[in-house]
Amino acid sequence: MSKYDDEFKDVKKGVPSGNATQKASINFVVLFTAVGVILALVILLFQDTIMSEGRNLAKNGYVPEQIITNGVLALLVGSLQAWIFKARIKTRGYLFVGFSVLGGVIAGLIAGFLINSGLNLPVVIGLITGAIAGGFSSLSQNKVMSNKKYGTNWFVYSAISWAIIFAVGWIIAWQAVDIIRLAVAGGFLMIASGISLAIFLNNTPQLEFS
Repeated sequence: MSKYDDEFKDVKKGVPSGNATQKASINFVVLFTAVGVILALVILLFQDTIMSEGRNLAKNGYVPEQIITNGVLALLVGSLQAWIFKARIKTRGYLFVGFSVLGGVIAGLIAGFLINSGLNLPVVIGLITGAIAGGFSSLSQNKVMSNKKYGTNWFVYSAISWAIIFAVGWIIAWQAVDIIRLAVAGGFLMIASGISLAIFLNNTPQLEFS
């Protein structure tokens, strides 16, 4: 038996049944929603620290702030996706999450430079940030996970969904003077990511990171 046989012993062959896929999709949405609610509550609980640290970071420009913001969001989304695909990616989960975070950091770096240069359009910044974060992470994940057959689907889904979700999130949180908008934006980003992933997997149940 090769070392790869054991790696895929828990992966069921064939396309999942419609009921199984729908049930799994609902569970994914519930999972992302729970994390989104927790994230919103954490933001509210630590609002004073978040606002003060945000102001301190802004003194050095928006690059550090954007790197941290995008990096944390990418970490959360990537971690949940890795958990969902855990039976398929096995011990490579840390690489899956790592590439997600790296994509978020790169996106944050570019977003920070754009804001520092005077760009004041949250929808544009969100679109660019999300497209870079989702696009880079998915391309890297495809390469490492050998997701050849449906690699294009995963890339297109990630780039477009992250771009749209981040654009809306940035509009909500842009120049927020109170913490509630930041909490709502954080919760929205997670819940919307879960819904988009559920829709994608319903339409592409054959996706496997092999």
